[in-house]
Amino acid sequence: MMSLEVPAIAAADPVARAAEVAAFPNLGPEDRFGIAQIGHGPDRISVEQRLPAGYAGELCVGWLGPLADFVTGRAVQSALVSDIGIRTLSLHLQIGSRGLRGGHRVLASGEVVEIGDRSVLAAGRISDENGSLVAEVSGRFIIVPGSVHPVVTEGSELVVPESDSLAVLLGAEPIARERHTVTFAMRTAEWMANPYGILHGGIPVALAGHALTEAANIAAGPVRTLGLDVTFHRPAFIGAAPLAADAVVVRVGGRVVAANTTVYQEDLRQPVATVTSTMLRIGD
Repeated sequence: MMSLEVPAIAAADPVARAAEVAAFPNLGPEDRFGIAQIGHGPDRISVEQRLPAGYAGELCVGWLGPLADFVTGRAVQSALVSDIGIRTLSLHLQIGSRGLRGGHRVLASGEVVEIGDRSVLAAGRISDENGSLVAEVSGRFIIVPGSVHPVVTEGSELVVPESDSLAVLLGAEPIARERHTVTFAMRTAEWMANPYGILHGGIPVALAGHALTEAANIAAGPVRTLGLDVTFHRPAFIGAAPLAADAVVVRVGGRVVAANTTVYQEDLRQPVATVTSTMLRIGD
């Protein structure tokens, strides 16, 4: 089987391709999480996310899952020809020292770092309105058959999330809670789909972030997430079995907590995604 050559997948006219991708309508996850593209260029895109209004505390970093996937994925789409597809292989988030604060918006920029023959690497920066770091992100995307076309969702409208709870937005419910382990499950819905009709990559990250935070809070008290490392293994399907996240705290130290999560449908042995997290204890 012949491998794809870089010139065959890189857009011949990056300026025109970036403008084309910038005109794509939002998907349901972007609308529900308050995400919109606000600028573009041949090598960089700009995005904003509106966070829950009136909430001044620290938010679970799972809120950044759809944004991280969007800002890196849109940057990759903007750099490639239109007749190939991409799928998220991994996402990495390093969180700033202040964490994620609600009550306002965050701004993100993304750019392609490398176009390979089978995958593309992109990086991004998320900051608050004052320019302070919220997170550094990177994403690796594999090349897949097919193409990405604009998808119009009827009734699609960008909203500011009304609740600061990811569980409320996702419809996630606790299935089990123990000293070092929690399990949350949620029904997948049509608004959670990506252009391929499978679950948007940001949704498993959001669910995992919520489950990890809950598990760490039970085991160690209040924590602040320092980093998330996400590996995607297989697609999750809309309307199939519930999406579940098993979060396990593997170590509670004097200052640092380490935890892992497996996100899956039906069979824990066939994960949709696995996520590792490092957290800082912030309690007295």
